[in-house]
Amino acid sequence: MRLSTILSIALLSATTLVAQDLQQLADSLNVKAPAAKAKRISLPYVKGAEVRFLAADYEQLINEKGRITRPLTDTPVRVSFQLRKGDQSVTSKDYEVMLKGTRPAKTGTNPKPQIIPELLNWDGGKGNYKLPKELKVYGKADFIHEFIRELNTILPDDYKAVRVDELKGAHLSFGLLKSLDTEAYRLDIDKDKGVRIAGGSATGLYWATRTLLQMLVQNPAELPCGEALDMPRYQLRGFMLDVARLPIALDYIEDVIRLMAWYKMNDLHLHLNDNFIFHEHYVDAGEDPFKKSYAAFRLESEMKGKDGTPLTAQDLFYTKRQFRKLVAFAAQRGVNIVPEFDAPGHALSFTRVRPDLIYQGPMNHVKRRCEMLDAANPQTLSFVNKVWDEYLQGSNPTFAGCKAVHVGADEFFGAAEDYRQFADGLLGHIQERGHTPRIWGSLSAKRGNTPVRAKGVQMNLWSTAWARAWDSVKQGYDVINTNDGALYIVPFAGYYRADHNQKGLYENWVPNRIANETLPAGHPQLLGGTFAIWNDEIDRLHRGYGAIDLWSTIGNMVDVLSQKMWGQPTAPRSYDEHKALAAKLSKIPYCNPLHLNNESFSITPELTPMRLRKGNKGPEYHLTMEVLMPREPIPGEEQVLLGSRQGQLLAAGKDGRITLRRSDTIEFAFNTRLPVGKKVKLELIGKMGRTELLIDGVSAGEPENVRFPLRKDGRMTTFILPLESLGSSFNGKIYRIDVK
Repeated sequence: MRLSTILSIALLSATTLVAQDLQQLADSLNVKAPAAKAKRISLPYVKGAEVRFLAADYEQLINEKGRITRPLTDTPVRVSFQLRKGDQSVTSKDYEVMLKGTRPAKTGTNPKPQIIPELLNWDGGKGNYKLPKELKVYGKADFIHEFIRELNTILPDDYKAVRVDELKGAHLSFGLLKSLDTEAYRLDIDKDKGVRIAGGSATGLYWATRTLLQMLVQNPAELPCGEALDMPRYQLRGFMLDVARLPIALDYIEDVIRLMAWYKMNDLHLHLNDNFIFHEHYVDAGEDPFKKSYAAFRLESEMKGKDGTPLTAQDLFYTKRQFRKLVAFAAQRGVNIVPEFDAPGHALSFTRVRPDLIYQGPMNHVKRRCEMLDAANPQTLSFVNKVWDEYLQGSNPTFAGCKAVHVGADEFFGAAEDYRQFADGLLGHIQERGHTPRIWGSLSAKRGNTPVRAKGVQMNLWSTAWARAWDSVKQGYDVINTNDGALYIVPFAGYYRADHNQKGLYENWVPNRIANETLPAGHPQLLGGTFAIWNDEIDRLHRGYGAIDLWSTIGNMVDVLSQKMWGQPTAPRSYDEHKALAAKLSKIPYCNPLHLNNESFSITPELTPMRLRKGNKGPEYHLTMEVLMPREPIPGEEQVLLGSRQGQLLAAGKDGRITLRRSDTIEFAFNTRLPVGKKVKLELIGKMGRTELLIDGVSAGEPENVRFPLRKDGRMTTFILPLESLGSSFNGKIYRIDVK
């Protein structure tokens, strides 16, 4: 062995030992709790090493310079440090210190109100503030009008909330306080003075309304006296919803936003383009997935291929105007919409517009080539940038209100250098357009020489095989915990079922542990966490499920992760107690995606068509109709018995069969037709996951998905009963309609 090689090995070993020794010192510091009146956190002493303060998990209480803002009551805060010795630098583990509050502990006062997520600080008073019959609300924030509407759905029948223009005489008032961070708020409930709310911004004030409404849901006529100081532990608390592979109507997404806001979750990532990923099912059957596999791009687009192929999905899409309104709707409720266009993988909707840009290089999963854009071709980046510019530029950009946008870039199976070049170019383009780009972590798998910019870029850490947490942080990315093993859900599949581990998440999960790596809880590059729903099981794997079947899955995750990302790492109550409280809080004002109501009615229509104006009912109901179809329907002509924005019950679909059409464009046809020239009793029995049709008491059997053959295992045919119009295009007689 050459002497230079021996010296290099020795130097490397010495460097490694120094780093290991320094890490041991960093993880065994003598960290002292700040004195009651301390202005800054004191730095522990380490002989021969420089120590500097890194971060705290509650940045408002201890900022990046170590300056302390005292909380209302004693509060545990986790802090971390960096140690430097020569050219070696390491980050310490977390250390918990107790910050002394400005209020001494009391006995015999009101306990902390039970809400989700839990209040950070509560200084209980005595007695309750009894709401007046006419509750006067003062505030200038945009959400006040909506808040008063929500209040009036919760208050007792003989109570009413009204808006007033002057603070004097108001029972409930809102105001800004510059000393608070954006999402922080203070709440003061006094027996004589009423309710006073101060926030660092309109967002902080809005979060305070969620707290207040949750308290009133449990006791509608009075509030416990006391003061609260509340703020989030993590700035990003999110949910990613795959609306590309499962068509999901906008009104449902609005309900998702209301649900997230109710629990102070603030980041809704919408995955807007994708395709059936198991193209090998078609290849192995001798068919072409480029032509056959389901793909969708959910936004209205001007982009078309040379042969006229539109980029926009033809089954369900959102217009630019609708999406702008959705972004504004979410922003008013404290939720940021993050739109994602995924490329260069998962891009079949793109390659169908530009088949000349399909990747031609060597790759893994060659049967999935049809969805891979050619990352090596400069025209590909120009094409994808042009798609983005349709929504980022113009006099009224669709994404103007989006703080961050997501460029996708996951699971590209081609060459690493091709990927890195494409990713860097796309990230740069988004930054040039004035937006913060977000990307799926892939650089641990796609190592190479081409630099990929990191400054100002957010990265979802989803798989350790594709991107490691510490690698990504050291490269300079702001990271989001989206670890697939803990936070992914593929509904009704046999893999990625975070929804089956809600108890484990509640009891054990922490946002700063990403797979087998742990970052300091307050690391300045750790933004927070996001769980994700991926609708893999479509096309040849379709079970028939729709967004309605996902609601309990979403809801049961949101309340758990809300507590884990807003609140302290140790849960304030047992999992069973938490879920019992969530059940009490489950009636969210103006949020009813399942269309639950108990109204039964019977109608004998004199003329049809007629407006029923009964909304929708679901998913459990029993409909009975007595109808007569006098003649065979004309082929291709549809006859609608019941309809609303949620869907239609068709006496005859285009092929003459009795059909259920949902708002997500999924259609189920029963293998039967309405008898001609005979009065019959038609019954539709709805349950979660199954809809049954009977004609004169005889079952019509299992319906089939008109577009995709349903799997035999776990079929789902949930249908919301549409009750806005009756007989809008039915060429027959309706004698009676009963709904239970």
